[in-house]
Amino acid sequence: MQYYQVFISAEQTAQAYRILDALIARQLIFGGPVVGGPAKFLWNFKDSDVPESMREHKLYTLDQDYNYIISYTREDLKEELVEVAESAALEEVCMISFLPMEPNRSLRMLLDASFEGRDRIAEPEQVDAVAALTFVPKAQIPTRTKSSSGEIGSRR
Repeated sequence: MQYYQVFISAEQTAQAYRILDALIARQLIFGGPVVGGPAKFLWNFKDSDVPESMREHKLYTLDQDYNYIISYTREDLKEELVEVAESAALEEVCMISFLPMEPNRSLRMLLDASFEGRDRIAEPEQVDAVAALTFVPKAQIPTRTKSSSGEIGSRR
């Protein structure tokens, strides 16, 4: 099975979460951060949904804050992922890119478990909890992460 890191564009943070929620609800992506910041784009407004007075064959640069969803998916989910993301997006072009990747065994198992049974499972529920930072003694750090080379499920 081929796995991909996915980047999905969104003009605003609210739009990014709208897309992310739609994709997670269908178990098409693993989920992940919405990363935003200042951006600059080269845009030809000739065929764009802009006021008629701006529709000319001329290149413009546009400065704006911009967001990307960064996540993971599999080959068998790509086509539906594009359909759902474009349906949830507000911008004229929802820019989606797939970068082929070779995950380590632990990540591959995590992704497969997350996508398992996607045709039978109801929409994921929000957990009534928050992630909490904890302190880990330095001596325990090497044994906290699941091993990709040892026995399945073992810790380093």
